[in-house]
Amino acid sequence: MKAEEFADSPTGILIPIQGTHPRFGPWEHVAFVPSPLPLETPTLSATTFNAVARARAALASLDSSARQLPHPGLLRRPTLRREARLAS
Repeated sequence: MKAEEFADSPTGILIPIQGTHPRFGPWEHVAFVPSPLPLETPTLSATTFNAVARARAALASLDSSARQLPHPGLLRRPTLRREARLAS
């Protein structure tokens, strides 16, 4: 995470975190803590509502397909590794 990209965010704050890695010793970093979501549901335009509905349908279709795989972890692990590499 590039902390400078989150430094003055209106959607949350950065907090210092620290720990000790068993091999590399102590470390310090920052974590982004998002602001709470509002209690009221936002008003969406028709275009946005339709986009959300299409995304939800696509996720449902993907979920249905994934449930038919004998070992879904075979696809999940490489995807999570790739995402972790891209995010770091």
